[in-house]
Amino acid sequence: MSKSIQNLKWAFFSYGHNLGDFTRALETAKGMAGTGATVKFFNHGGVHTHRISEAGIESVNLQPEMSWEQHEIIMDINRYKAPVGTPLPISEEEWTQMVEADLEAFADFKPDGVYAGLSLSCMISVPYAKLPMVTQVPTVNCPAFIQEELYNMPNTMEKNVFMQYVLPGWIKRKIMKKVLLGDSAKASLSSFNKVRKKFGLDPIYNITTLVRGDITLLPDMPEMSGLPAEKLTPGYYYTGPIFAMMDMPVPEEVKKVYQRPGINIFCSLGSSGFPETLKMIIKTLRSVPELNVVCSTTTILDPEELGPPSDNFFACRYLPAHLVNEMADIAVTHGGQGTIQTAVWAGTPVVGIGFQAEQQANIDGIAQAGMAIRIPIFALNERRLLKALKKIQKPSYVENAARMKKLIRATDGVGASTELMNQFLLGEL
Repeated sequence: MSKSIQNLKWAFFSYGHNLGDFTRALETAKGMAGTGATVKFFNHGGVHTHRISEAGIESVNLQPEMSWEQHEIIMDINRYKAPVGTPLPISEEEWTQMVEADLEAFADFKPDGVYAGLSLSCMISVPYAKLPMVTQVPTVNCPAFIQEELYNMPNTMEKNVFMQYVLPGWIKRKIMKKVLLGDSAKASLSSFNKVRKKFGLDPIYNITTLVRGDITLLPDMPEMSGLPAEKLTPGYYYTGPIFAMMDMPVPEEVKKVYQRPGINIFCSLGSSGFPETLKMIIKTLRSVPELNVVCSTTTILDPEELGPPSDNFFACRYLPAHLVNEMADIAVTHGGQGTIQTAVWAGTPVVGIGFQAEQQANIDGIAQAGMAIRIPIFALNERRLLKALKKIQKPSYVENAARMKKLIRATDGVGASTELMNQFLLGEL
């Protein structure tokens, strides 16, 4: 008897400390449940996982859980803040325990397919269990993006004036192409690969291979990434943007700040920005009386570290970014995929400062579309920030943001993702 969507079972995994990966997974899981398929969520911990039960989806936290301290090291590796080759902060024993916990979960739940997100233990457990695997990653992790030399060198790797200002960008992109499609992650993945070997799997030496599924979904669109759909690597599919529309009200303090005359600024560096950078940005913005500033600090720092609230300033941990962006004239952001997509959805021009290659690429994509300005992290200072804020107010940026807003609102990223996933399991792709 052939399968139907209603009797498909999907196991969802995500990286519960990473807000972008987690919210993409959760929104897709909610959409999948809406198709009639059975959905269950699994995580090895994470500060955001409490949102799963709030969404009415059954979930299990598997042991061992990844600590916040381990997450911070992984973030430093991703941002090239840690030395190249720094190993992932997970021991051989921990990888083995995570994989065994995944396998027990598979044996109990008996899924037809696994959505792996950026849960790296799945890159061992799922192929070992011979289950169909779907991943959902930023476009920067599609091999074609790198092969087409769209991948700019991360600013945090540009350690001197020659690298920052003299070496041409096209040469830096060629360097990154050679590095990233080679064995760039071999040292970082040493303990991971020892465990893959234990389970009879070949080693993985670069990030694009690490996060590739049997099919890989890109929650993006060509107009934002700069990579035409016809150039995608086989097995990769654009779905359209996916981001969380947090079900929470806009605080009265935000409304009060934005009711003042002046320019409304929404600032967020997501969950991966540097605390010292956020402090510098807010200090600069607060020094200009005509700027009305609202900031979402997420897990980066305590809002109180940015100083007391005032008539033209308010900060808190979390805000419904799509709604606050609609109220703002300009978004100042780190370029995380969800943060960029909420700004585009709202039609809000962006001044971006990327902390890792994916974030730089996200900003560059909409800068190419004419609605953003990217400031390299090494060039960020008060003068450069204020100059960008003045420039981004020009009519061309506002008009291009309105054009991109129409494009993104015509997409259904969750619907396209769940359709592709189910077609994949039913043999219809």
